[in-house]
Amino acid sequence: MRLSRDLVAGGLILLLSAFLWWVTTTFDSDPLGMAQGMPATHMPRLILGVIAALTVLMILQSLSKGGEALGGLPPWQMPATAAVLGLAALLFTSLGVPLVFFGVCLTLPIMWGTRKYAAVAAFAVGVPVAIYIVFKLLLGLRLPMGPLAALGL
Repeated sequence: MRLSRDLVAGGLILLLSAFLWWVTTTFDSDPLGMAQGMPATHMPRLILGVIAALTVLMILQSLSKGGEALGGLPPWQMPATAAVLGLAALLFTSLGVPLVFFGVCLTLPIMWGTRKYAAVAAFAVGVPVAIYIVFKLLLGLRLPMGPLAALGL
């Protein structure tokens, strides 16, 4: 087995996820009957579990295909993606989750070279709508809505 990009990145993601899971064990827990929606300790663990599961799938897929060898410097899109995601994290409280996810889902595919603009637009609208339905309506979480809060969302 040779060391591949996906194996290295996946290992780092799994280590970070395990550390963050441990951090969630230090949170004060709400009694299950007292929490509105999902308790504060469960939501981060749910997200970390999904990240870890998808990372394991990425590693297994890479191992089945032989993996891409470690190479030189990553393309410019990688640090630009990190910058876009960092900016998104800063904008969540002011612009709200739906608008930030719309911007991220619109920006990243185009930045990485896709020219299927109709599909990108559908993706950019669909992801925030899905996040709103799952997390706000189904799980009852209070998401920062930014200017959309004026619409009663």
